[in-house]
Amino acid sequence: MTNARPSSKDRLESYRALVAAAVEVRDVFADADGMHLEIDGMDPGEPERICALPHACPTANRELILHHIDIPADLIAMLERTGKHLQAAWAENERLRKEIERAGGAPAKNYAAECAMKCEEPAFQRFMAERHDLKLPTDKDKTATRVKFVLALNSRKELNENAPAAARWRRIVQDFDEWRRGR
Repeated sequence: MTNARPSSKDRLESYRALVAAAVEVRDVFADADGMHLEIDGMDPGEPERICALPHACPTANRELILHHIDIPADLIAMLERTGKHLQAAWAENERLRKEIERAGGAPAKNYAAECAMKCEEPAFQRFMAERHDLKLPTDKDKTATRVKFVLALNSRKELNENAPAAARWRRIVQDFDEWRRGR
């Protein structure tokens, strides 16, 4: 039996916890056997050896071991900064697209794709049945046909080309979201 891999968010959190719990190297010394890393031991003033690297250990491996806390901590910080930067860029992109749409330009999203995905959702199909007289049982094709009828469309691609059609679609999505919250 295979265990499901934890989500990226959960894995990142576990890596962060590991780095935070790791003990920093107190001392590094070399002798005839190689390089040794020590941390503070359980007894005050008594270091404990946690690693012995033979002279044959490649330099890159040695550096990775020496910086076993700094490197992952730095990488985690880079990921967090990148994530914040991407969120800000996405928000700005969405703001600009909505501004263009308000000025009469192309719709801000790929509403045709969103509509196709919604038509596959059983909850959206039930919503269309309850609110827009779609006969049950239904499927994605029948739901799509009903959506086009309700929105007075010949094709879903009109949702991306026609601002009034896009506005009508957004109202249906808002109604669906309210309907789902009320259940």
